[in-house]
Amino acid sequence: MRVQRLILAVILLACSVTACAVDVTGTAHPPPPLAFVRYINAVSDTFNLDFRAVDQVSYSQPFLDVPFRGLGGGNYQGYQAGARHIRVFLDPNPSDPTVGVNPAIVSTFLVDTTYTFTAGTYYTILHIGGSRAGSVPAEKLWIITDALPAQSATGYQFRIINAAPVLGAVDVYTSNDTTATPPSGSPVAASVAFQAPPTAYLTQPIVPAITSYDTIPQPPPKPPKIVPNMGYTVFRITTPGTFTTVGSATGYRVQQGTPGTTAADPIYGSSVAGSVFTAFIFDASAAGTVSSAPAATPGVVYWPDLQPPRTTTDMRVPATRVANP
Repeated sequence: MRVQRLILAVILLACSVTACAVDVTGTAHPPPPLAFVRYINAVSDTFNLDFRAVDQVSYSQPFLDVPFRGLGGGNYQGYQAGARHIRVFLDPNPSDPTVGVNPAIVSTFLVDTTYTFTAGTYYTILHIGGSRAGSVPAEKLWIITDALPAQSATGYQFRIINAAPVLGAVDVYTSNDTTATPPSGSPVAASVAFQAPPTAYLTQPIVPAITSYDTIPQPPPKPPKIVPNMGYTVFRITTPGTFTTVGSATGYRVQQGTPGTTAADPIYGSSVAGSVFTAFIFDASAAGTVSSAPAATPGVVYWPDLQPPRTTTDMRVPATRVANP
């Protein structure tokens, strides 16, 4: 019996060694031609929304639970190029979890369309208009083909898109003033109308992240607190041809961003060269709207188009690199 066991063990060992010695190769499955798609919810009068490609699962990243003024998670995502069947559904969970699982609600879709995406092209899909009966304009997808610029080595770049049908046309000013002082001079963009083509990208010199320090007295025996006085870029929107501010009187600050290091890549902002972003103009939330992110007044929200160039070492196998939104 022991001899039989020994023979069996030798046979098994020989088989395992033979198996390990076999040169096993897999089958490569390169990705199909991809377009790069992002979704932004500019519908001011309804729930959060779900954007889905319903024709296939792969290369069809859904954008779920996107609030008003929100960007679908992940920014640009690779979608298989070609004709794609798109639907946008209600996502009412922020208002009431019992409603959020009601099939009659969550199966309701606002958009049912097919769009042909071109490989290698970037798209911003803005969901604009109103979802309620009689809304003018009625909700729809505004699909913008993005022409991303060459990044600046010394400045940041931005464009402006007006997605606010109720607000209508506005003038847009930029400055470094974070107070409620009305804007002055000439706007960077005049009479930007709802659904007008995006403005051309403008390049501005980067804003120093720290311009000075303020000393704030503290109750004894604490020492004074030293606080950096940060430099910002501030957008303001006004009624066309006037300095009458719409929305926040103190404007809308662009994030400063974070410079890159050898350990961490930079994050876009007005203090980091190579940053590219879009300033989106939105309406206020409509009365009675249930959303996870209601907005009391019109405003400006920024989303990155391109992050600054990487500063870390890429340890992956070299491959053709696409832009890094």
